[in-house]
Amino acid sequence: MFARQQVAALMKVKPVLDQLTIGLVAIGSGSPDSARRFVQEFQFDGDMVVDPTLEAYRAFKLKRGLLETLGPTALLKGLGAMKKGFRQGSTDGDLWQQGGLFVIGPGEEITFAHRDRFAGDHADLDQVIASLKS
Repeated sequence: MFARQQVAALMKVKPVLDQLTIGLVAIGSGSPDSARRFVQEFQFDGDMVVDPTLEAYRAFKLKRGLLETLGPTALLKGLGAMKKGFRQGSTDGDLWQQGGLFVIGPGEEITFAHRDRFAGDHADLDQVIASLKS
């Protein structure tokens, strides 16, 4: 549900990213087939790669755990997402792994970093866009 919510938000700001010539890459923890289905179903207009080993998640120091996924704050976020029309569909990959959002570049410099503390703790995309324009 939260990945769907994140993609919907990202697709709303995608025209701004395109105007700034900034690429969009998502990393999933599932299979290549599930990533292809996800991209098609949710019309993700970016590059999608998969990392079932979770090496990239560890490299970015992203949280993973039961409490982060099913704790009280995550459950409240889930209710909020459901009120906005998002539903949990079939899942693939590591359900306990939390995500994040990073702006990398120029070069290998990380110029913006948000690590989800719990499921549904997405980056404020207005802040992300502002960081890109500064």
